[in-house]
Amino acid sequence: MALSRRLFLSAAAAPLAAAYRPNIVWIWADNLAYQDLSVYGSRRVSTLAIDGLAHGGVRFTQYYVAHTVCSPSRAALLTGRQPFRTGIVDVLRPDSPAGLPADEVTLADVLRGLGYATAAIGKWHLGDRREYLPTEHGFDHYFGMPYSMDMLPAHLYRGHEIIEDLGGENVADITTRYVDEAIRFARANRRRPFFIYLSHTIPHPPLVLPAKERRPGRPIYDDAIEYMDRETGRLLAVLDELRLGENTLVFFSSDNGPMAPGGQTGPLRGRIRDAYEGGVRVPFIASWPGRIPAGRVVGTPAIAYDVFPTVVRLAGARLPTNRLYDGQDIWPLLAGEGDFKRRQPFFWVYLDNVTAIRDGRWKLHVAEREKPRAAPELYDLESDPGESRPVADAHPEVVKTLRAKIAEFQATVPKVWRLDYPVRDPRKLKSGVRR
Repeated sequence: MALSRRLFLSAAAAPLAAAYRPNIVWIWADNLAYQDLSVYGSRRVSTLAIDGLAHGGVRFTQYYVAHTVCSPSRAALLTGRQPFRTGIVDVLRPDSPAGLPADEVTLADVLRGLGYATAAIGKWHLGDRREYLPTEHGFDHYFGMPYSMDMLPAHLYRGHEIIEDLGGENVADITTRYVDEAIRFARANRRRPFFIYLSHTIPHPPLVLPAKERRPGRPIYDDAIEYMDRETGRLLAVLDELRLGENTLVFFSSDNGPMAPGGQTGPLRGRIRDAYEGGVRVPFIASWPGRIPAGRVVGTPAIAYDVFPTVVRLAGARLPTNRLYDGQDIWPLLAGEGDFKRRQPFFWVYLDNVTAIRDGRWKLHVAEREKPRAAPELYDLESDPGESRPVADAHPEVVKTLRAKIAEFQATVPKVWRLDYPVRDPRKLKSGVRR
């Protein structure tokens, strides 16, 4: 284990005085759009289970992911750091030589150090070589796929071993199998704190569902969301059956905006790979009966790397001082207790370019992925969340201030070297990849 990681775990394992050490269940969908849930305004689907989670807890209307695509977005959530700090700056492909480095400390590392049982179930997408798999990053247990459903061959792993190839009809019930696995894990560990990281692989295309989940004449995308909702509800029901609900903090979110044309971003502009709101603003729901008041709606902006420091403190650990964290503890927003003041703006970085900044009501776009914009685009998100009315000409002083903040932050972003590599057979041997 790297020295910096040992130092972190030594610090993290020293618990603070805490009345609760909650179970943590993180559930997210793959490429779910901002308005794909009925509780967020969809009129095409009925998501009763996830809506119920929101009604029993808190729902955020301005929650952001830290990147426009899945691998860096997931790295930020699990480490509490800007994705480029972890070396994950774009989507990882099958057999990529890159992945989440060994010296990064994940939420699972911290929680396992506090005595939690930890499981990663579903999509991982932070590297598919053995040294990058969840079992090397704090998870006792792994059952899932190392990358997206559209990246073939689709291998199903248990631990670090491939146990099945998924394709055609045998992938149709994978969501049910993921939830079955989560339920088994919760039952087996109900007498100790646990962390379940459940990452659905839908509604990311291509979509294949069990025949019983299809409704004639209806888009498969909508059926997929309702299927995911019912299966999520099955897990929530078991937590209640085990009488774990009152000591379990459940989150639900999405990793970025939609890829499929059926994704509903509502009034928001943009989709996956866009730094516009539709690409980075996603659903975020948290429920903890008795600790998070029911029925709250929060409009204060928050971002994915806030989850790490929040959960670490709730579990009774400390953040160390040997690395830089970008997130803040958002418990005051979750529980409606105390004051919360954002210390720094949100920056979105694509490869090694800052593309956009959100600071208070203002959002400035200066690049589209690698390409700088001819002129910056400024939007007032309070009056124009759809980013349809640029106001840079009316507020040159705001543009100047935000560009200065971007320049200061850009100076901290390391250079990214693009890497082309041949795709070899991704079936793993003990020594690595079969050549």
